[in-house]
Amino acid sequence: MSRIQNLLLLIILGITDAYMISHPNLVGRLGIFVFKYGMIKNFPNALVTVFITLGICYFLSFFFQKNWDKKWTKWASAICIGLSLGILIQVLVKFSGGSYAMTGKAFKYGMILLPALMTFIFSSNWLSKKEKI
Repeated sequence: MSRIQNLLLLIILGITDAYMISHPNLVGRLGIFVFKYGMIKNFPNALVTVFITLGICYFLSFFFQKNWDKKWTKWASAICIGLSLGILIQVLVKFSGGSYAMTGKAFKYGMILLPALMTFIFSSNWLSKKEKI
């Protein structure tokens, strides 16, 4: 995919993610109130939080892509892919049971979508590079 298509996809999915995160059911709203999660309390706050997270990931991926010839950037990119996959697995496990499972489907899928988008950003950078033989 080209860079423009990639950014457009990330913007659309980022807005969708922020909307889903900002609309939990009653149990989710109670958890947000009790634990004071102000960054996802409403749609504008969730949108800023999602786009700051995705922006940092995209900036790191862009930086790694520009310095791809250096050996440390390949390792750093692999570490970022591993960390984002670890976060994705942790969120999947956390939201599959317990009180998090009762926060509503949209909220749960929104929380899963954010680390999936982070993994997409880092892995698309890795897969777009062709190794020279």
